[in-house]
Order: sequence, then structure tokens, then C-alpha cells
Amino acid sequence: MHAHERRATGEEPASRAPTRGPEHTRTPASALSDRRPHTLRTLQRTAGNAGVARALGPGPGQQSVRDVQRYVAGEAALGFDKVSTNGRIAVRGRYEAYAEADMITAAARVLDAQDRVAITLERGAAVQAGERTLHRVLPVYKDEARAAAAVRAAGRDPAGAGHEPVRGDSAAQREDKRAAYQRSLAEPREVQQLIALTRRIVTARQARDEPSRGVVAGLRAEAMTLAMATMGGGWVAGRFPYPERTGRDGLSDLATLMPGLTADVLSGFPAVEYQESRVHELLITLPNDCQGAAAQLIGRPADGGLSVRREAPAVGENHFIDLTGAAADGWANHFAAVVLRDGDDTLTYETAADRASTLQHGKSLGYFALYGRAGSDQSFDSVIRAQNLDYAARAAAPA
Repeated sequence: MHAHERRATGEEPASRAPTRGPEHTRTPASALSDRRPHTLRTLQRTAGNAGVARALGPGPGQQSVRDVQRYVAGEAALGFDKVSTNGRIAVRGRYEAYAEADMITAAARVLDAQDRVAITLERGAAVQAGERTLHRVLPVYKDEARAAAAVRAAGRDPAGAGHEPVRGDSAAQREDKRAAYQRSLAEPREVQQLIALTRRIVTARQARDEPSRGVVAGLRAEAMTLAMATMGGGWVAGRFPYPERTGRDGLSDLATLMPGLTADVLSGFPAVEYQESRVHELLITLPNDCQGAAAQLIGRPADGGLSVRREAPAVGENHFIDLTGAAADGWANHFAAVVLRDGDDTLTYETAADRASTLQHGKSLGYFALYGRAGSDQSFDSVIRAQNLDYAARAAAPA
């Protein structure tokens, strides 16, 4: 897999590039083991990837050192962040994945043949990648029933299924779903509930008749329930009016409370990300739980379920890694559903649990990732272990 990433590549042994050009004299790996990354990249650009593979490859009787994917920079990356080794899959950012049309069609057939799998693939807009034409990879539910079942299983409001992409949507239907999703970002369900409750409190307060004790107590209970769900017990204990008053005075206390509660809830939402503010293609909403996301997309494979390590998972299966003890504030494990394969490279649609994320921004939790061959620095294990350490460091950092 070609990786256009501005980071040190470390020791860079065997590449998968075929040998081209004349043979060069082997340089022992030990002689290069302390070279800095820019030195190895210079060697790549002068001697080629095959030259680096031979230079860093094992000598007679030696075991192979750790494999590193080929480095691609500048125009060779064709505007993508990562490109599969065979050039048939590419990703740009977290929310855009592209692949050749026949590859998407073949993967869709594989997913369609597996009843436990809720999703299939559609082709989106085409882009030119050098001499190849790639299409946007779009995971969609096979039908409305599966979309609704996935939403219920995730504990979300069933009405939320209204903006999930489903196979066979017309252009107008997909556009309506994009608009519904964007509205859900601008006005999260909790905020809509707070606004509606505030209006009812104000209406009752302005009514001609004195409100009954039961009406005031009921509105207060609703406000407290929403405050507990959105801000927690500490906020309620510190902000809720006490002692409780009745009649219009009690409603005045609630009318004063509600705008501050709504503002605090809104301030706790993360900024709307690029993909969400410009929804060109609607993606499936995933929960803030990597295992739950994999189960939602592909169900549970028959050969042991999701918690099985697979060196080369097929389309409709998943990657899995146990991270127990790897980092004190990191993940316990990670799961990623495979939607495409190109040789040894896998494209996943997945999510990674994040304590700082909110479910109202579900699309920011789902993302594509392109992983390389097992044993390389771009393999699922290597990438996720590094991401886990980064996540643990962020989680442990003082606020």
C-alpha cells in the first residue's frame, strides 16, 4: 500500500515492488539500520524501491527484518492519502474511499450473498487516478428493514433511520436524507427536546389560570430528566432551583433555568466536521463503539464471531486485535469491518470509541481506513497499536 504520510518510515525493508533494472551491489542491513528516514527515502528515489528491498533485505541465512510499505510522495500519490499496492483502492481523508468499478461490484455480490451482513456497496461519483478510473465507495443498507433494525439495536431513536442510506434510493430520496441528516446536526434531538419543553413552560406560565401543582411538578420532572441525561447529576445539583416553588413562581424558576441548560448542552457538542458540514455522499451512521459498529454492519461471522484474529479477513469479515494492557487509558480491543480487498490490502468502514465524541455527530465516528499486508508497518495491527497509544495519551492529558 502506498502511504503518502509525512512521518518517519523507520527502517524500510522489503517492498512488494517487482525488481526492475540492473542489479545493484547489496548493502548490508546493519550498515543502514542507523540511517535516518530521509536517507532511506533518498535511496528509494535513486536506487528505486527494489534497490531498497535488496539493500535492507536479509543476507544469506538471516531472517527477514520487519516489512515496511512503499513510500510515495508528491504527484505519485495522485491527490490521495493512501493508495493500495495494486492501485485499485484509494482513500482521501477519513470519509472518502475510492475503488475500481468492477471491484465494488464484486464486493457487493459477496456482501449480498451473506444474510447476516446488513450492508452492501454502491458506486458513487467517478474520479481519475492517473490512468485508472475510480469510483466513490458507498456502504448502504440492503433495505429499509435492515436500516431500522440497526438503528434500534444501537439504541438510537427509530426516527433516526430516516437519514440512513439504503440500496435503491433515488437521487431525490438520497438528497432528502442528506438534508435530514444536516438538520439533525444543526438541531440535535436533545436540543429539540429542550426547546420544546421551554416553550411548554413559557406557555403554561403565560396562561390565564394559575397552574396546578401537578402541572408544575410534571414540567420540573421533565426538565430534571433532560438535565440529568445531557449534563449529569453534578450540573443538576448545582443549578436546579431549590427549594421547589409552586404555581407561576415555580414556572418562572424553570423558565430562567432552561436557556442556560440549553446553552450548556450546545457548548458540549464538538464542532461540526468537514464531512458533516458538506455532506456530498451520505454515509452510514455508526455508534461510538467499534465492536457495536462491526456487528451493525456485518453481523457476527460464523467462524467464531467478531473476536477472532484474521490475518487476511475477507470481504464481510473483520479485523480484530486485543489491546488489553497495551495502554492504561487506551482501548481494550479494536474491530474493523472489511468492505473491500485489493491483494493484501483491506479497506474497512469502522469507528473507534472516543470518550470525547457525542452520538449526535455519528458520521464523524464512522470512517474508512486502508490497511496493508500483515507484518508491515501499515498492517492493521501496526496502525491500530500506534493509534491506541496516541488515543491513550490524549485521554490521559489534563483538560
